[in-house]
Amino acid sequence: MQFGFAGSPRFAADILQIILDAGLRPQLVITQPSKPKGRGQTIQHTPVYSLAQQENIPIATPNNIEECVKSLRDLELLVVAAYGQILPRSVLDAPLYGCINVHTSMLPRWRGASPIEHAILHGDKTTGVSIMQIDSKLDAGPVYLQQSHSLDGTETSLSLSSILAQTSGNALLTVLNDFSKDDKPRPRPQAKTGVTYAPQLSSNDARIDWGQTATVNERKVRAFVGRNAAFTSRETLRLRILEAEVRDGEFLPGRLYRSEKSLTIGCSRDGLLLRTVQLNRGKGAPLSVASAINGFGRLFEDGIQFD
Repeated sequence: MQFGFAGSPRFAADILQIILDAGLRPQLVITQPSKPKGRGQTIQHTPVYSLAQQENIPIATPNNIEECVKSLRDLELLVVAAYGQILPRSVLDAPLYGCINVHTSMLPRWRGASPIEHAILHGDKTTGVSIMQIDSKLDAGPVYLQQSHSLDGTETSLSLSSILAQTSGNALLTVLNDFSKDDKPRPRPQAKTGVTYAPQLSSNDARIDWGQTATVNERKVRAFVGRNAAFTSRETLRLRILEAEVRDGEFLPGRLYRSEKSLTIGCSRDGLLLRTVQLNRGKGAPLSVASAINGFGRLFEDGIQFD
């Protein structure tokens, strides 16, 4: 089967690797342009670029994917996984069978840019992946295949992304194999009820709200792992919270409760027991709470108030 693959981050590269390991090879890989990064302005390729280069697969890095329309007309299908651009109609119509997308939710729940994070933020018990036909409406196209995954409440966005990449790769293989048959698969429309949206999250969304419950704030900590970490602040101190858990009890919202080796910040119900933090002090490296107290004890006086 003649197909292309459009993706950019590690999640997409993991899916591409699964496809390659199964003996399926795209005729073209499309990924975001490489960019200079760091003090030395070294050119940084996307993980998908690096994998395609390693496998000697032709690569395109257009600023606008419409530049690839001519090449896409030679393909039967374009697979899209976290590519990073909205596909215009000219691209959707170019391959013989159109474009299919790997989406990390059980559609129609969590259409949009951040389904993994929103599943964690809202305490979902189940999530999954959907292989869908892309149409002009946001993640509203018909679905070829879905596979669910149970959540136990300990997942981070990073760990769940890794799990769902594997699930997505396996589901995508099934769909691609179906397309290689004479009788092509037919997607089914999404349900009209149960539609929710997962908009893009900003760094401001990562701020902890101590007026919320500890359960809500603990979910926020897990949801922002691997991106802009959940944080709080007071005066010039910015405290990123990388690991935490709910501590039962009565606490004042935003107040720090310090013991010899532990830090708890009060919420509207219960408290958030900090486990691993990162300070805008020193080298800014992740620290266990015990190390943070030992090295920056004056910043964590019992009873101080966080915003």
